[in-house]
Amino acid sequence: MSLAAGLPAGDPAKGFWTYADIAAHVALSEKVTRQRMREWAGFPEPLPYSRRELRWNPPAVLAFFARFETAQRARAPQFQLIQGGRAGA
Repeated sequence: MSLAAGLPAGDPAKGFWTYADIAAHVALSEKVTRQRMREWAGFPEPLPYSRRELRWNPPAVLAFFARFETAQRARAPQFQLIQGGRAGA
């Protein structure tokens, strides 16, 4: 048993991620994660060596989420500093 096998779900040090790991990373249930993955355009393809249990490359998944969050982020609000004292002064 490798050291990475005992790591918690969603830990980037694992050799591969399953649905449980992706769900832990995005803080959703596995069921909701599976449903939302259909909407995530450009999500990495599963690794080719397992057809029964789909597995993904953790760095590829993390890179996708970094791009996804950057693209979805709204523009920061623009603030203006107004200095003043009492009204009418």
